[in-house]
Amino acid sequence: MTTRVSPPPGPAATGGVTRTGGRRVFARRAVAALSVNGLSSVGNLMVSVFVARGESLSGLGQFALAFSVYVLVIGLVRTALTESVLAARTAPGRRVIGQGARRAAAVAVVSGVITAATGAVLNSPYLTVAGLALPGLVVYDYVKAISIGIGGTRVAWTQECAWLACTALSVGTVVVADAPTVMIFAGWAASGAVLGVVVALWQRYGVLPGWGLDRRETRVSASFAAQFLVTTGSAQLALSGLAATAGVAVVGALGAARTVFGPVTLLMTTLSSLIVPYLAQSRADTTRARVRAAGAVVALTVGVLLPLVLVVCLLPDEVGRAVLGDNWQAARPLLPLLSVEALLAPIALVAFAGHRVQSAGARALAIGVVLGPLRIATIVAGGVLFGAGGAAGALAVLALLSAACWWSSYLRLDATPVDSR
Repeated sequence: MTTRVSPPPGPAATGGVTRTGGRRVFARRAVAALSVNGLSSVGNLMVSVFVARGESLSGLGQFALAFSVYVLVIGLVRTALTESVLAARTAPGRRVIGQGARRAAAVAVVSGVITAATGAVLNSPYLTVAGLALPGLVVYDYVKAISIGIGGTRVAWTQECAWLACTALSVGTVVVADAPTVMIFAGWAASGAVLGVVVALWQRYGVLPGWGLDRRETRVSASFAAQFLVTTGSAQLALSGLAATAGVAVVGALGAARTVFGPVTLLMTTLSSLIVPYLAQSRADTTRARVRAAGAVVALTVGVLLPLVLVVCLLPDEVGRAVLGDNWQAARPLLPLLSVEALLAPIALVAFAGHRVQSAGARALAIGVVLGPLRIATIVAGGVLFGAGGAAGALAVLALLSAACWWSSYLRLDATPVDSR
């Protein structure tokens, strides 16, 4: 891990950051990552709840699609560009970090133009706002990732607290002024984008779009981007495909139901950050010991989530209408199916984390390449044929299939030669 030689603003005296291997530094950064992710999830949940209350089902679908595009672009940039800076063999200096920020901005500008243009053509204010804010939001995420990974963690803390405060102010202003609901999303996106650019300039990172990679490095980045799109990013691509084929109202119904599961998602996000470090402690153990450790994590995670999932499924209509407004009627029938997904997802996640800990990257990629396209096709087909219920059913079936695939592979991991993983 790394620590900053001199506090921001201004470049360090040595022009870079230095690696340390101390457990105390690692623990501090792990706690920072957990708390920052928690704050981010609280802000996202706040926006989702108030948009779900104030929008029609079609408008909620547009919001869900726009937020999905944001998640897709953020994940794409992190995988293809940000992680290459974090994984550098030597400590990346401020110049290298700045060049990474410029590359992230370049991808974000292209994505933002496409998204904003699509929003204008489809008359979707949510997509238009997302497209305009994407460059700043991507820079925001880049600065946060660098701060947590190799910089000063208080930078990430400060910007996340500021964004949460701006989001709360935006929500409160719109509610009091009875303004259009889209302004909640606009306030969230605009404040995040502005904060991203301001903090990047404060850290003296580059914010003007640029590239600066040779052909080989570009091919490597493109390879990681493609892997992300067919694996983790397939969930977001499936949502876009669902909107294009089954309509935004179907996406809106799913979005409304997922909003009710917001506390479950928030808890799962927090717990997932601890899974890899815990499993890493048993990396060198026997297969039986590793499986026992992974099983304990599954039992703990599902045990913590189960009561909350049951509460969501048994939510009284009065509470549901208070949270989602008129959209509760569309979301209510989907809750049992989404609860199955919510309980199976951490089971698959633990086995996936086990592959990462054991450095079984090739096997994990092979599973992801199979499950990714299958996820897109199944969810889209379910939505087209049976509406929101079909899409929710597809999510439950895919969660079961994913858990079975990942665990089947994890249990046989030691039987595979290391060089073939």
